[in-house]
Amino acid sequence: MKYKKIIQTTLKSNYVNVQNDMRTSYMTIDKSLIDIGDKLQFNLYVNDFLAHMSLYLQSNSVIDEEHKKSLMEIERLYIDKKQKSEYECFIEKKLQDTVENEQLSLKEKADIIYTSASELTSSLYENPNALENVQRSKNIVEPILQTIIYDESAIKSFIKIIEHDYYTHTHSLNVSIYALCLGSELGMNETKLSALGRSALLHDLGKSSVDLSILNKIGLLNHSEFDRMKKHPSLGYETAINIGIKDKNILDGIRHHHEKLDGMGYPDGLKGKEITLFPRIIGVCDIFDALTTQRSYKKALCSYDAIYLMKTHMHKHLDMKIVDTFIKMLHE
Repeated sequence: MKYKKIIQTTLKSNYVNVQNDMRTSYMTIDKSLIDIGDKLQFNLYVNDFLAHMSLYLQSNSVIDEEHKKSLMEIERLYIDKKQKSEYECFIEKKLQDTVENEQLSLKEKADIIYTSASELTSSLYENPNALENVQRSKNIVEPILQTIIYDESAIKSFIKIIEHDYYTHTHSLNVSIYALCLGSELGMNETKLSALGRSALLHDLGKSSVDLSILNKIGLLNHSEFDRMKKHPSLGYETAINIGIKDKNILDGIRHHHEKLDGMGYPDGLKGKEITLFPRIIGVCDIFDALTTQRSYKKALCSYDAIYLMKTHMHKHLDMKIVDTFIKMLHE
């Protein structure tokens, strides 16, 4: 058997048993976010074929060209979960630095912003009741928004790199990006766009209170399972209030993104004009991403087929003026 070579440094290695300790003590991170010139505020670890975890780089190390080259040969990179907050601060700074970096191409910016935002959104959904999620949602949305505002072609760049494998956090990030792009097309001002992006990012907070067996079920939900699933918008609404969100537009988007114009939606059975603008926008983006996302029990539809389905089978549910603007946005 051949074993993959693990790059080692001259630093002294501290070993722990991965099988017993890794799941509870360590977490993988996206190594692509670590670049030349970055100063680490956390230790980096690698694991070898003997199921050991070893120190790769110490906190306060500055990444140079040799480090970056060796990182390319490492399959997975880890941090101690005790330093998760330091890693998240690093990612938040990476987001802001990326927006301000004039040396990066728009594609490079979009790639880094999406990857960084995905990492932070994952953390947000792991602990949806954390009070810091109010600020975190702003820190995720603002770099995307600023990039869209200052470069019209950014919309196309973000749409191109959206992931199409379903996870709650990537779905929520995708819906936020679509909503920001769509809101921009609809002529919203920056303040409204920021609130819309956050509402879309947080729209599925309530799913953290739904059993994983229901969320991950292959096939149709039975009656009782669907009743439980239908509670997630109101559960998310309550969570948002509990962590300090007071903006009515944001709360509307979270609670009412599954309402339908014909009154057949949930949780409140709103009809027509009772459904405000944020949930109308988020509802369109939510359905489009769900249709174009690959899941274990269904294949992803292409954009054309998803839009066709929305236009022909959901015209009583969705605001077709918003759908038409969404189509225009996708084809520009």
